[in-house]
Amino acid sequence: FRMGSGPPRPGDAANEPMKLTQITQNPVTGQLDVRQIQPSGQSAGNTTMFPSATSTLPQRQQISNTVFRPHWNLPTMSLSELAERERAEAIQRGEAQKIAEEQAKFQPRRYEQLVRDGMEDDEKLVEASAKLDRDWDDWKEANPRGSGNKMSERGDRNF
Repeated sequence: FRMGSGPPRPGDAANEPMKLTQITQNPVTGQLDVRQIQPSGQSAGNTTMFPSATSTLPQRQQISNTVFRPHWNLPTMSLSELAERERAEAIQRGEAQKIAEEQAKFQPRRYEQLVRDGMEDDEKLVEASAKLDRDWDDWKEANPRGSGNKMSERGDRNF
């Protein structure tokens, strides 16, 4: 219909009834179904099927798998696998602990500990332990208790 051109002519689109287009997608196949509908509600019978190029069944399944999943993280191993792993780690820690204890037996330590363990007869170990005790005593004399960073000994009190 053009403004000012007079009454509508028989060939103009303004004389034809309005048509509605309804587009639906088949949930199983993913194809689009296009229907022309008259305003009176009767179908015009002009139905065509267009295959959807972007939606294929494997892609739909993939999307469905990502949408309908739990919102928490799923376990990555079974309880039996976890138990085997924990058991192997515990055995490994126990073996490492035994090796460390055997090696620590011959390391210098305080003389009281040597006496307690019955190793005060080893001269090299006693000498190393005596040096360790002297070094500890020297450190304690150089750093008396309470001589650290005390709040009362700040140089500039303006901040």
